[in-house]
Amino acid sequence: MMPGLYWHRITAAAGKQFFADTWKVAPEADRIGYRFRGGHSLEFVPREQPFGAGSDPSNIVDACYPYGSVQVPGGTEPIVLHRDAVSGGGYFMIGTVISADLDLIGQLQPHASVKFVPVTMDQALAARHDRHKVLDAIRQAL
Repeated sequence: MMPGLYWHRITAAAGKQFFADTWKVAPEADRIGYRFRGGHSLEFVPREQPFGAGSDPSNIVDACYPYGSVQVPGGTEPIVLHRDAVSGGGYFMIGTVISADLDLIGQLQPHASVKFVPVTMDQALAARHDRHKVLDAIRQAL
């Protein structure tokens, strides 16, 4: 996953812990989103909540959500938004699962263990390129 627009909202220790934790897919997993449990709660950088953001530190003024957005409502259980998810709302996004891995998320079964791994934009683009090459080879074989 690429750390996201709101990564600055959590402490450095919380960010490090997020990637160190092993998460388990919760039973609430479908084309809307995959919820994960088992990791540590996020610690937020203190701030004055902006008008319209709500009182929870994970609340933001509404924003757009791309496929693969990783929300953490209340800082406790990450949710990867999948293809049928809403396109906007008021929870911050800690990051985004890269497009090359989004289909892998959709294949996870409840209680499966996973780790989130930080990637750079260059790594995400290279993974997307490699994924397209594999898909093109499959198309040619058909």
